[in-house]
Amino acid sequence: MITGGVQALRRSPSGRVGGRDLDPIVESAREASYPPPYPEAWYVVGRSIDFGDRPTFVQCVGNQWVVFRDASGHAQVVDAYCPHLGANLADGDVQGDSVECPFHGWKIRGDGCVIGHANGGEPDPRHRTRSWAVEELHGWVLVYHRHGTASEGPAPEPPYRLERLAAIDDGALLWRGEHDAGLVHMHLLEFVENSVDFQHFAAIHGRLRIPWTEIPVPGMRIHHEATWRRDENQKHVCWFGNDATLEFRGKQIEGSGAHADVRLEGPGSIIRFDFSLSRGSGRVVLYQSHTPIAPLTQHVRFRWFSDASVPKPLASFIVGNWVSQWRQDIGIWENKIYREKPMLTRGDGPIHQLRRWYSQFYPAAAAAEAAE
Repeated sequence: MITGGVQALRRSPSGRVGGRDLDPIVESAREASYPPPYPEAWYVVGRSIDFGDRPTFVQCVGNQWVVFRDASGHAQVVDAYCPHLGANLADGDVQGDSVECPFHGWKIRGDGCVIGHANGGEPDPRHRTRSWAVEELHGWVLVYHRHGTASEGPAPEPPYRLERLAAIDDGALLWRGEHDAGLVHMHLLEFVENSVDFQHFAAIHGRLRIPWTEIPVPGMRIHHEATWRRDENQKHVCWFGNDATLEFRGKQIEGSGAHADVRLEGPGSIIRFDFSLSRGSGRVVLYQSHTPIAPLTQHVRFRWFSDASVPKPLASFIVGNWVSQWRQDIGIWENKIYREKPMLTRGDGPIHQLRRWYSQFYPAAAAAEAAE
């Protein structure tokens, strides 16, 4: 079974990907300008409801995995191809706590250990495959991608776990909707770096648009005041803050302000927006995820929650306003390169600080640099 949660990269003979024509030479040059495309992080591989009683094949961040649920209903992830003779485990079945290979009946547990064969023979304890750390976060299944050729078998403990919101777990915040935005042809770094590019807010995000569309509202503008900081207690977290107010024909509209606290957890793979409105009309929490399925291709998803006091249409309006603003960046992201040594001006945000923070998600590269 192939889930709709993680899309396969499909190219037509003309080079079209996801509806966009790509010049292979241009794309190769763009890719070469960026850091490696798959930093270590938690990545969404699909919705929790995408994974049931059948093993599911997913492909992302340069890996092929099979996702299955054990007898207790917990999601497990191992390398997709059987360590015996390479059959795709997604073509097999789930048997108790293991996935059974369709070729020779090898039974592989969620920790990568082979625990049985179809012929009933005693399994060799040396026979195992790689397993991967898994979490379920508010309706999504995520896998921790690590670099290198780690020893086969149980996944090592990830350097950090994802923060859960108790208000979602206990039902104080209600699920209000989700949106699969499909594919965006950009490097994962671009979204994070966008948060410190303070000068682009007026140029790109200054016009109010009808939520969920790119249609501008005549006479209406948005004034942004942005901030960025690293978390003092969790080194894998940084924060973006934005105070936005509406203006009509140059005059601020009283009571129109809104504030967003944005938690970037990891290198842009999971982002949580906490929206609060100036009139105290409730809380809206939005999750945005980016999953690289190719070096310059991200699968982008949104999922949001709100207080019971916030009507579902209002929550959708707030989220739709953000999605409309986000779309304004896509055309630039999909056609730009990465400048390792950008020519910055005094008005630019802390781009170099952001890049130093981001480098932690390439631990092998950081270790090699430190050893030199």
